[in-house]
Amino acid sequence: MGITNNRKMKLRKLRNKKSVKPAKLSPAQIVKRDHGSKKELAAKVIPLIEKRNGETEEEFKARIETLSNKKLLKLFRIGKEVSEKFQTKDALVEAVYKKVHPDNGKIDKDFMNKLKTFSLGKLLDMNKYYGRNK
Repeated sequence: MGITNNRKMKLRKLRNKKSVKPAKLSPAQIVKRDHGSKKELAAKVIPLIEKRNGETEEEFKARIETLSNKKLLKLFRIGKEVSEKFQTKDALVEAVYKKVHPDNGKIDKDFMNKLKTFSLGKLLDMNKYYGRNK
């Protein structure tokens, strides 16, 4: 018997493949490649984010060190973006407020206080959203 049509098609597909995509790195591999270890990444994340109300420094450090690699990478990315573009959370809150209420002469203090309770990630998302939809 000869080669069936199915087999011919499979061989043709294999020959016509241009390139094989490299395997996607896992979060643990990315942490190891870019930051050395999880503890080193956690040490870099700690100054970039703020701790919860009533949380001691030791509890905060322990909580951050036990986060998953994926979450640490996300927090590091968010913290870096905020520190590079806005320097502080208050500056980010003001930027979001100006985009939500662009030409309002008076300041809505209740809304500003509510914005200050949001996480850095949510504030960045709001800033991007209102920046696109002017």
